[in-house]
Parts: sequence; structure tokens; C-alpha cells
Amino acid sequence: GILRVWDIESGECECELQGPHDQSVLSIYIIDNNHIMSTYSDNTIGLWDLEIKDYDKIYDSNIISDFDYNDYDNGDDYNDYNYHNSLSSILILNANEAVSGFTNGKLVIWEIEASRIIRELIGHTDRIISISKLSDGRIVSSSKDKTIRIWDNSNNYTQINELVIVNNRVINVLHILPDDCIVTSDIGNIMCIWTKQSDEYTREIISPVDINS
Repeated sequence: GILRVWDIESGECECELQGPHDQSVLSIYIIDNNHIMSTYSDNTIGLWDLEIKDYDKIYDSNIISDFDYNDYDNGDDYNDYNYHNSLSSILILNANEAVSGFTNGKLVIWEIEASRIIRELIGHTDRIISISKLSDGRIVSSSKDKTIRIWDNSNNYTQINELVIVNNRVINVLHILPDDCIVTSDIGNIMCIWTKQSDEYTREIISPVDINS
């Protein structure tokens, strides 16, 4: 559960950050020069202040109940939003917004500072595997339901802008190129580039990935 901040030039450790628990660190995200976010194996998220070398907040994704979307209110506290499911991925959108993906296929956009839920994105039917962002701010998500979904940020992320059906394969790696082409690798070790042409995305197989080479 310990994070270490390193000086790249000297190669020396500047400080160690110890959270309120000893769970394994799963991922780290840089928000700005003074703040980082980390996710842990107990489904918590830590927000760290590098100036004081301590955590600002701990967000708990465990304490969330199944709920009816019709009863959902924007502005609910992220810490009170329970799916009985685990946090599976997270993406920092900007200095004060993040999107979390869960094992039940739901995505939640929330304010980091206020812990306030902004929007829930419903569409995927299975575990969120990866979340990324296009240059215009649209969110791209891949799921165990074998789809890639692109969410329209110009309409409060409430509409699916595009839906790319992945030919019966689960995407396990998703990356956005500078020209907004989408690079994916699936469980069959096939890498593809997805390019938008008019209103559709076409898939080009780059090459099979030989994991033994």
C-alpha cells in the first residue's frame, strides 16, 4: 500500500506515501503537479496531496447498493453509490472530474473534490475493462460484453455516439492514438486499428501478437 515519489534526474526517492490501509496499489494517475490518485485492491481510491505528502481523501467504492436508475439523482455522494460490484477501472478526465468503471458494466462520472456524482453512463452489460478519452473529450470504454462504446461528452455523456461491435472477442487493451484512431488488442492476441470513416468505424488487423516471441 505504499506509494513512492521519485526524482527522475537523481533517481532518488523524494517521499513515501502511506495510506490508511495496507492493501495493494493497483494503479496511479497524475492529476496535476501536486495531486495524484491511486486505486487499491479493496476498491478504495486515494487522492494524494504531494505538498503535504499525505492523502486528502479516501473514496470507498464498496459501500454502494443496487439501485433503480429512475431513483438516481445527480449530485449524490460518490461514496454512497453502491453497486455490490467492484471498481474495475478509472480515468482522470480533468483536474476535477474522473470516470470509474465497475464490474457490472456501469460507468460513473464524478467530481473529485466534492465527491459528487455528475452522470451515470448505462450501456455496457458486463465488466468495464478499459476507459480512455478522445481528443474532443468523448469517452471510449471497452467491456467484457465484447463491445467498444464511445460516449458523447457534448450531451452530458448521456448518448452513445458510436458503437463498435468487436467480432465476438473481448478487448483487453485499448489505446487512443494522436489522430484519434483506436488501437485494441483482444484475448486472441489480435491487434487492430479502428479508424472512423463517415459515421462508422472500420477495423484493420495489424498483426497477430505472438506472446512467445
